[in-house]
Amino acid sequence: MRKGYFLAAVAASAMVTATAPVRADDARDIAALKAEAAALKRQNEALAARLNQLERRQAAQQRIIKKQEAKEQALPAAQPAAAVPAGSFMAQASGVPGQILNGEGPLTWNGITLFGTIDAGVGYVSHGLPENGMNYEGESLINKYTSKPYWGIAQNNLSQTTLGVKGEEELLPGLAGVFMASTGINPQSGQLANMPGTMVSNQGLPRSAYSFSGDGGRGGQAFNDQLYAGLSSKTFGELTFGRHRPLSVDMVVDYDPTGAAYSFSPIAYNGQFVQGLGATEDARWDNSLKYRVSYGPLRFGAIYKFADGNGGCNYLGTPAVAGAVQTCYPANNDAYQLNLGGTYGALDIDGVFGVYHDAVVIANGNSPLTAAQLAGASAFVSNTGVAVASTGNNVNTLAGLISDNMAFGVAAKYTYDQFKFFAGYVHDELQNPSTSAGVGSDNQQGGYMLSSVNNDAYPHPRVLQTLWTGVRYAYNAKTDIVAAYYLVNQNQWGNAAQDATCSARTQNAKAAQCAGDLNAGSFYVDYHFTRRFDLYGGLEVSAVNGGMAGGTLAPGAKTITGANLGFNYYTNWAPVVGARFTF
Repeated sequence: MRKGYFLAAVAASAMVTATAPVRADDARDIAALKAEAAALKRQNEALAARLNQLERRQAAQQRIIKKQEAKEQALPAAQPAAAVPAGSFMAQASGVPGQILNGEGPLTWNGITLFGTIDAGVGYVSHGLPENGMNYEGESLINKYTSKPYWGIAQNNLSQTTLGVKGEEELLPGLAGVFMASTGINPQSGQLANMPGTMVSNQGLPRSAYSFSGDGGRGGQAFNDQLYAGLSSKTFGELTFGRHRPLSVDMVVDYDPTGAAYSFSPIAYNGQFVQGLGATEDARWDNSLKYRVSYGPLRFGAIYKFADGNGGCNYLGTPAVAGAVQTCYPANNDAYQLNLGGTYGALDIDGVFGVYHDAVVIANGNSPLTAAQLAGASAFVSNTGVAVASTGNNVNTLAGLISDNMAFGVAAKYTYDQFKFFAGYVHDELQNPSTSAGVGSDNQQGGYMLSSVNNDAYPHPRVLQTLWTGVRYAYNAKTDIVAAYYLVNQNQWGNAAQDATCSARTQNAKAAQCAGDLNAGSFYVDYHFTRRFDLYGGLEVSAVNGGMAGGTLAPGAKTITGANLGFNYYTNWAPVVGARFTF
């Protein structure tokens, strides 16, 4: 019995002794696991904090990327690189295939690009005229025949509505064949831009019945802007032949603060002052060779126009001057321009010099033919003053002043932060031509014939001096604010009878040959919803005085009367709002 108790006690003691170490190890393991769990929890919390930080940085980066993409979409399409001549298609035809489908690139297929602009709005002019469907410039600038206030559609305010196609085909490494064909349109009427046609449409009407009329460098041709073909090299520049914008037009496009906006810039609206070397019809050159090249920061351009068309005769039809002998003339309307410019840091500067022979300005201050002229009464005055009158069929013809023109100018722009500053000066000089152009001459835009011609209109050289300045401020990535000022001054260039009117106090009694000025100021805001679509609104105010507002005093006349009267009004206020879409 005692032995049994003893054995049981020994067994129990052994069991206690055997299990005691196990419970101690378990306790230590539990403590270790708790410590490890706490450490893992801290690591997990640190990783979670790190993950949140990374997610916040990623979200911020995505916002920056989206903002940058929105900014790029808001800005106009990138311009060609400086190493390639301005306007060269070589610099524009490198879009990635497929961009044509997503709307990000030009409408390009196999090296051919379709492009265009539609620009229209609503405007008011304090002194206007009924609109003419062939007019492509609106009515913002003061006009000789304007009368009562006018509300209506205002077309082509920032840009000419245009449709065109251009292309490139690589011929050799670094050498491509290029072409351009583009035309201007009145988006209000759908008619092709045709400013001489506005003059013809008012023929024979009394002054009080005129619709808007003027003169210009587009005469209703199928491709009234540009039509040329040639070669383009990244190293040697671009050489093309056909119908071109001369280098003086390129200067306005590049250095006008408004970007050559018709509704806010007299030098864009009236090509006589800068673009056409004193004659607005010469803002486009047919039958011309144009060359442009860049070398580092320097650039050079040259354009030459070959004589073309019919030079006309001293009379057509039946002469009203006894003993008159018909004499006909070859076309002498050749011309040339040179350009030299460069870039130095934020400064760009360009100079242009040019000469144009037998340039045409529509006679009598942009006047349509009178009823007598339309009925067949024509007049020819040679460059030596010999006059011959005749009768003939003058329907769809124009009357013109012929001159040899010389011009030079310089313009600059400087970029500072969000500001871009502009300034320019151009000197135009018109004098009697060295060789006469005659009745029947067809070297005008659109091929319109001259039925009355004066080659002796400038007793003294007429000098036009044009100055401009302005600033463009990028308020943000989508908004531009533009302000500009323009001054055009002319000298006193008439004969003795015309000079005698220049001191007259009545503005309308001054001859157009008296000294005078045109002043204009403009301001507008342009908001880009996207790179292709923008809305704008602004105002131009223009005023004329002296000979710039005067009438035309006929040779031998003592007073200015009838159709030769000067401006009806001397100031014009022209606010406008509109929209533009470019593709």
